[in-house]
Amino acid sequence: METFASYISERLGTDVVAVRLLLSMFMGYPIAFVYNMKASSWKISYRHLYLFTCGVLLFLWNFGFDIVHMFVGIFATLFVNYLFMHSRTAVTFAFVFNMGYLIIGSHICNRGTYDINWTTPYCVLCLRMIGLSWDLYDASKTESQRSVSQRKSALSRFPGVLETLAFSFTPTAFLTGPQFPMRHFQAFIDGSLRPVVHLRKSTFKHRLIYNAKFHRTLNRLVLGYFGVIVLSKWFAMYPADKMLTDEFQYEWSFFSRLLYMMIFGQLTLLRYVSIWLIAEGSCVLIGLGCTGFVHIRSKGSIQLPDFITNKDSDTLTRDGPVLKRRDSAVDWSLVENYIKSHAELYDPAQMIVREAPHTACANISLKRYIFATNTDDLVAGFNINTNRWLLDYVYKRLRFLGNKNLSQIISLLFLALWHGTYSGYYVNFGIELLVVTVEKDFLSILKNSKYNHFFYKTFTGRVISSVCGKLHIYFILSSSMVAFYLLKFHLWFPCNTL
Repeated sequence: METFASYISERLGTDVVAVRLLLSMFMGYPIAFVYNMKASSWKISYRHLYLFTCGVLLFLWNFGFDIVHMFVGIFATLFVNYLFMHSRTAVTFAFVFNMGYLIIGSHICNRGTYDINWTTPYCVLCLRMIGLSWDLYDASKTESQRSVSQRKSALSRFPGVLETLAFSFTPTAFLTGPQFPMRHFQAFIDGSLRPVVHLRKSTFKHRLIYNAKFHRTLNRLVLGYFGVIVLSKWFAMYPADKMLTDEFQYEWSFFSRLLYMMIFGQLTLLRYVSIWLIAEGSCVLIGLGCTGFVHIRSKGSIQLPDFITNKDSDTLTRDGPVLKRRDSAVDWSLVENYIKSHAELYDPAQMIVREAPHTACANISLKRYIFATNTDDLVAGFNINTNRWLLDYVYKRLRFLGNKNLSQIISLLFLALWHGTYSGYYVNFGIELLVVTVEKDFLSILKNSKYNHFFYKTFTGRVISSVCGKLHIYFILSSSMVAFYLLKFHLWFPCNTL
């Protein structure tokens, strides 16, 4: 594998470390395939051992014996949670220790560029350990004290060591994410996560053509691979080093520089999108992407109860900082017994039951990413699982402050600190918060003005507002994305001056 990685690195002219990481993500697919073929005949402990072993081997290939840092974070978090069971002390320790360990490690090992080293997977582990501590603490609350999300993720049973290691080193998710709670992982391991929807006379068409898992895996793999190919070509045409030259900073016109930064910013976003798509595909294939929801539709005269029809699932439209999906999908656990007690619902001639899309590990909504016409829409469909984690484990926990704006600022500061201590991160998230706030006020004024009908109801107005909104996103975020990439003040600031 190392020879192959070196060959690819030479052909593409990129760092072999980045190629190793990318190949490791593609390795998630055969690992997931083997798991699907064999896991049903394995005991739970063997499933844990397989995932842990594969994850460790991938880590050793990428980062060698720096794996010790991962074990330090895992065992320190487990020990303190065991010692201070279901307490705020354990949660505080998880925050301070894991964030501190990550920040110190980044400061020592990183050189002010996007270095790929052990801190890359530790970023994922950091949030995972903090979330695990919160879930254990939430189990000490009464049912009425827990929010909807806390009821789904609270851990009443202390996780085993091997179970936690498998959770932390899941080979399809430990390098770049996505995030998911321990309860989700446990349901995946014991097989209860995916609805068992078996209809009589199930045909090949229903097993393959309408297979939500197969569709999502193939779709994400192809799109992710295509994104990597595009990046390998276009990043060579628009290198970051070009923006650091005197020619770019002093001889190019303002609009030429802005256009270059706009293209570079979109390529930077595309890099994240491609990586997330590849990771999501392997997670879906192994089984982590299942939401537990199904679509149920009557083909005949059978009347379905209200809890089966027109039910909103709470997984992928914008509700503050979180995404939801509003469609006819319903939780299989709510309708399984009802369907079993009505034999006619099992007749394919009368009833269609299909799995909802496997979006539990989606970190990007391509529809929102492509068609967003304001920054809030773009953010809503970008880095979905991390934003959901931030909402559940930071933003909502600050409710005692009684100030949504302050909670939002603290949450974004935490997110910036999680990325690192370089000024570029704080500039990026600061601009994001400022732009989203101004946009909301502007759109509110526009919707209450006499121009509302023209811009929102007429074809011409919608075209004008969509084009202007898209150009606004491209140009207004160009400077923040350059700062996010170049990181250091003396690098990104000259690029953004007139």
